[in-house]
Amino acid sequence: MIRGATAEDRAAVQRLYEHLCPEEPVRVIASRIEAISEDPHHFLLVHETDGSVDGSVFVNFCPDPMFGTLPYAVVENLIVDPERRGNGIGRRLLEEVDNLAREHRATKIMLLSHKNRQDAHQFFAKQGYDGDVSRAFKKYLDSN
Repeated sequence: MIRGATAEDRAAVQRLYEHLCPEEPVRVIASRIEAISEDPHHFLLVHETDGSVDGSVFVNFCPDPMFGTLPYAVVENLIVDPERRGNGIGRRLLEEVDNLAREHRATKIMLLSHKNRQDAHQFFAKQGYDGDVSRAFKKYLDSN
């Protein structure tokens, strides 16, 4: 089952994000999850199996001045519990992203992935994402 995350999912989302970014100081805050759930342009989704959260994805809809009032979607932090991979969870999460994007009439869905995550890149290609159409750049800002 896929549903919107709630503050009660904080620990489960924290655990998943620690798998996604083991070298980063991940800090998931319940109040941030609540704020996201109240915003009609942002969606933190979780996948649940037998009452246990085993996957998550974050989707943002951004205004785009190029196409009238139509937004585009940005997908971040797609993660499936390593012990549950290969069971269709990631595919179902991205199908829900597609559904949301259609509901919001988004012109495109953008997704970033670390350059070394080759298995993830193959998975994204199977889901219809083209890794050759664009090139992504990131700039991290010092939080001090």
